[in-house]
Amino acid sequence: MQDNPRQNEQAKDRVLGCMLGGAVGDALGYSVEFYSWDSIVERFGESGITRYELDRHGLARISDDTQMSLFTAAGILLGMTRVCLRGIMGRIDSYCHFTYIDWLHTQEWTSRHENARVYSWLMNVPELYAVRAPGNTCLSAIRAIENGIPVENNSCGCGGVMRTAPLALLNYIHNYADGDLLYCDMCAAEAARITHKHPLGFIPSAILNHILMEIQKEREPHLEDVIEEALRHLPEIISEPDEDKTYGELWPEYITTQNRLIRKALDLAHSDIPDYAAIESIGGGWTGHEALAIAIYSAVKHQDSFEDAIVSSVNHSGDSDSTGAVCGNIMGCLLGRSAIPAHFLDCLELRDVIEEIAADLFTGCIISEFDHYGTPEKERWEEKYCYQHWIPTKTMPKR
Repeated sequence: MQDNPRQNEQAKDRVLGCMLGGAVGDALGYSVEFYSWDSIVERFGESGITRYELDRHGLARISDDTQMSLFTAAGILLGMTRVCLRGIMGRIDSYCHFTYIDWLHTQEWTSRHENARVYSWLMNVPELYAVRAPGNTCLSAIRAIENGIPVENNSCGCGGVMRTAPLALLNYIHNYADGDLLYCDMCAAEAARITHKHPLGFIPSAILNHILMEIQKEREPHLEDVIEEALRHLPEIISEPDEDKTYGELWPEYITTQNRLIRKALDLAHSDIPDYAAIESIGGGWTGHEALAIAIYSAVKHQDSFEDAIVSSVNHSGDSDSTGAVCGNIMGCLLGRSAIPAHFLDCLELRDVIEEIAADLFTGCIISEFDHYGTPEKERWEEKYCYQHWIPTKTMPKR
């Protein structure tokens, strides 16, 4: 893994930027998630919310969006560790079933149960045992999985797309599926489909995965070209659970709906319409296809400024933390961690945990069946991904 030519300083900066950027957008938007635009203006002024609202501990709180992104990352790293130790693994998204059950328990428990079966070291992080407006679809779907009941819903909510980014980072950096981009897109969609069964709840994840993987390929990517590339290839993606039919064959009407909304977002990004009005003409971001389109609008409109894009993406009537999270993923991947202003990072809740799991996504599994000890780094990896045990490397701020 460490000889991978994809692993250079720019690549690392983008991985850290993508994960931290998503958390920044989530935390900024979380304060106004259920506000109308008029209420945001009344409370924060004509520019809307531009700085965090801090809790009594001086922290900017993350929501369920970042929580679930972390558990997605933990799941796919669990899968990667399995293949390094045993030489076999299931499809990468399948491991998220296990770590999503862990996330569900953080919403139901106050701490890790001593004898409980857990799949992720994240269960040792006290701050994750916090209920931050989790989506009912995610809760009910994962409860069904835990109980061995088939998940049945028709939800196109944004709870799938907002947790997609870790897949795109691991897929690209470690050349998953030998670089088969369309297969990786399908895996990202299927990770969202674990909980959201309507095509507009998981198709956006395929597009976001494609965008983030393509961004990582280029030293200076042109964002609109990357988006156009993702839209062009969307109908070709094979959906394995549906008898090897393509997305274009299975859901042509929903692909058309998603394409039209993203193209509307691109057109609006080149207009003089104020951001809040442009975004509200796209939608509220409560659904997957709207959340992705809003994030794309703000990212294209303000593609040279992480801060301007994030502020744009959260200031509207709707699901501000999710649109902020997805926009933060895109902008962080595009511009890197170095482009995120310090005032957005200094008081970000769980920043150390986010950075640690981002670093793990970047390095990939560093142990193997015959080489899993001998250095502190290898021993720490084994503790985290074999025994689900974790100790913070430094004192973390308490919430």
